[in-house]
Amino acid sequence: MILVVVFGVVLVVVLAVGAVVLLRSDKSEEGKASTRAATPEAVQFRPVLKAEPGGCSTSASPSADGTACGPDGIRYTLGKVELDGTHVTEVKPVLREGAGWVVGLTLDDEGGRTFGRITSALTTKTPPQNQLAIVVRDRVVSAPAVLSAITGGKLEISSKFTQKEAEQLAQEITG
Repeated sequence: MILVVVFGVVLVVVLAVGAVVLLRSDKSEEGKASTRAATPEAVQFRPVLKAEPGGCSTSASPSADGTACGPDGIRYTLGKVELDGTHVTEVKPVLREGAGWVVGLTLDDEGGRTFGRITSALTTKTPPQNQLAIVVRDRVVSAPAVLSAITGGKLEISSKFTQKEAEQLAQEITG
């Protein structure tokens, strides 16, 4: 009788541990996460000073005069780097219901405060000066308009990515 009870307890413990492991590995349909910090040049957040449609090669790098092309063919004139990759602590592709694949970034405490300050200031500006260019390895990957301050140190880059594109961008940011 004691042997049956011990066997039953061991079986319950094994099943409980298995369930916890299974649940933890299936949190959502997230891609591979990278916990490596990005290098300073890997990702930069720069205010948009001017945006001009057309006449722009999407492969052009930021020039000495601070202009760069976005994936939409818009030529952006960019302000100075306000925040760089040294404050990025985690990068991961994430599947968001209704939004598709995005790249989630987590900033350290200082980066979160700085990003909150930057986005707060941009909310008071008119287009296109309310846009924040996200520059990854010398190319503008997104330049969203900032409508409200983003605090807390967590942000997402979205651009109708496929899973492969989101994973590739996350890899580019972390090197």
